[in-house]
Amino acid sequence: MILQALTEYYETLAALGEISPRNYATANVSFALGLAGDGSVVSVAPLRQNVQAGRKTVERPQSLTVPEPVVRGVNVVANFLCDNCTYLLGIDAKGKPERARECFEATKSLHLGVLDGVPGEAAAAVRAFFEKWEPANAAEHPLIKPHLEEMLKGANITFLTLSGGYAFEDPDIRAAWERHRDATQGEVLGQCLVTGRENQPIARIHPKIKGVQGAQSVGASLVGFNAPAYESYGKEQSFNAPVSEYAAFAYATALNHLLADREHRLTLGGDTVVCWAKDGEAAYQEAFLAFVNPRAKAEAEADENTDPRVRTEGEVFRALKTIAAGGPIDLEGLSATTPFYILCLSPNAARLSVRFFYRDSFGNILKNVAAHYERLDIEKGPKDMPYVSLYWLLKATVFEQSKDDASSPLLAGAVLRAIVSGAPYPEALYSNILMRIRAERKVDRVKAAFVKAHLIRNGVHYEDYKEVVTVALNEASANKPYVLGRLFALLEQTQENANPGINATITDKYFDSACATPRLAFPTLLRLSRHHISKDDQWGWRNDRLIAEVMERLEADDDPYPAHLTPEEQGLFILGYYHQRQARFRKKDKQETNDINKEEN
Repeated sequence: MILQALTEYYETLAALGEISPRNYATANVSFALGLAGDGSVVSVAPLRQNVQAGRKTVERPQSLTVPEPVVRGVNVVANFLCDNCTYLLGIDAKGKPERARECFEATKSLHLGVLDGVPGEAAAAVRAFFEKWEPANAAEHPLIKPHLEEMLKGANITFLTLSGGYAFEDPDIRAAWERHRDATQGEVLGQCLVTGRENQPIARIHPKIKGVQGAQSVGASLVGFNAPAYESYGKEQSFNAPVSEYAAFAYATALNHLLADREHRLTLGGDTVVCWAKDGEAAYQEAFLAFVNPRAKAEAEADENTDPRVRTEGEVFRALKTIAAGGPIDLEGLSATTPFYILCLSPNAARLSVRFFYRDSFGNILKNVAAHYERLDIEKGPKDMPYVSLYWLLKATVFEQSKDDASSPLLAGAVLRAIVSGAPYPEALYSNILMRIRAERKVDRVKAAFVKAHLIRNGVHYEDYKEVVTVALNEASANKPYVLGRLFALLEQTQENANPGINATITDKYFDSACATPRLAFPTLLRLSRHHISKDDQWGWRNDRLIAEVMERLEADDDPYPAHLTPEEQGLFILGYYHQRQARFRKKDKQETNDINKEEN
């Protein structure tokens, strides 16, 4: 159960002191108002900081643990000690001065009520601020005015006390806030579906989830009932799925914590993926994400870097090489039996939908991912990446010249689930890649690797053709579609040798038909090859011999050029074509290396 797993994760992190305690939450805060003892504003401190976002340095608000904010709808509801300028200062940001005044009065009432009788200078300063602050003059305040434009964009604001600390850090204020929260617990009691505890205050509205790509910036609901059609048995809103206020806070805080951690989340198409280990160790997240998106330079970087994330990536890179050589999975300090969770979320206006949720032991998940990479293993060029990451696999389904390289969200989630669970790949991925190959008439390493992986994992007749679903060329195979793919590559090579630098090759004109309907294409292609061979005095004889050797694998009395090839057979054709081309380039690279060695000697 998703909520149960997230609640347990919250409790694990809370025990480690790595997450907001109950009644508090993490918020992005842009400004802090310094208060004097009489409540006057004596300073405005910008809290934005420079952070690295990829290759760029950008300014972002500071993340602070503040009193838990409310879930807002259309009604005026105030937050405690941290809010936007409309609520905290009464500044009209939307051309609705009466609404702004109402928001400020609600905030004033909340603070004076919570802090009534609370001792200490910090509480006295905040009370004095709300008693004397005039919203009508707020926008012209000499310390506020320079920052007004940024504040009007919805930036969160909090208070600094005379001691220099945040008001919400004051022990007396925290105690008052927690008493207030306990006194305003829900009136409806029941058994919590998540924890199983009885006589618990049931949450009417669950906290918003923030950080999901494409969802509303103010947050979206994972659990909610916003129309009578979804309600039953006379229950309203989230009382239809009784989750205690504690569990609602815990799962939402845990999920927001995961989504706020940019280093440990993944975006695929329009989906956002988070993952976590039951024991709360971040090293499991780092290892999993490095497995899903391995980097070519990770191993070299890890040897000279003390950053735990980089070192984990280096260990994963070496582990992948060990697996490729038939060795076991071995990542220092990580237990294969630790339960590991993967949650894929998709935005849907003000709501979130769960694309998939998967739980298994960390070892089993990594074995499935490693098996995926083994299936993808195929001969590659010197400039190709060591491994085909999930990003490049999904990008192969998108038109090469497209400005938008995002793949289908439905496809992205389905592919990731198949990889981590070891299930068959979604047929849509294979269909899309076949379509791109035939449309672009180009078979690169990524597309060929997935065709091979799909034929191994999903192939209906795998036993009939497993001899050719290999890393490199199988010259001895007589598999008809595979041989036809090899033959097409040789015919292409023959034309290129005869006409160096030609603009349009037979691949541009005939690849699609040769792959799908060989009977229509190959008679014409073979006639053209005779012309190319006769024209090429240097390599014609060699190409003629190679073509003849490959054609010997086709039996003349067994329909050597079928009228149609099935999608599965088209994959074999593509694999034969790719293998033959790579063999050609491998021999060329070897010859160039030998020539260089001779010159040096």
